[in-house]
Amino acid sequence: MRRIWIIASLILIGCCGYTTRAMLPAYMRTIYVQPVENKTLRPLLAENLRDGLVLAFTRNGRLRVSSDPSADLSLTVTITSYKRTAAVYDASRNVSQWRYELRFEGECRDQVKNTVLWDERKTTSEVLDASMDEEEGIRKLLERAADEIVRSTLLAW
Repeated sequence: MRRIWIIASLILIGCCGYTTRAMLPAYMRTIYVQPVENKTLRPLLAENLRDGLVLAFTRNGRLRVSSDPSADLSLTVTITSYKRTAAVYDASRNVSQWRYELRFEGECRDQVKNTVLWDERKTTSEVLDASMDEEEGIRKLLERAADEIVRSTLLAW
């Protein structure tokens, strides 16, 4: 019985202090999300992605979004391509699912220490039912991209 208590105690002690939360340095409190650049011909992608980023950071709560360009962090994102292609056809050769794809480049800069936290090219994609209109598909795609950017920022430490 004593052996079981010792093993159980060691297991519990080993789990103490573990968290999946980002461990941001104490001085990291604010982030400035620069206006997103759109190199595609699709209108409103940049504005909608920036709005999604502000919402995702606000919802997460670990960094406060600032309108001050001299915030602790500065995030720059450029959308380089958007496309919607048929992913699945039904027996009648009608599209039953669309693949939405967004490619973008991003950089997050620590403005306190003047270093780059991350600088990446990313591709985000979603396969969605064809009954959904394209605007709704784009909304879901941009939401996914914003979540990935927030995750990259918080886990860059």
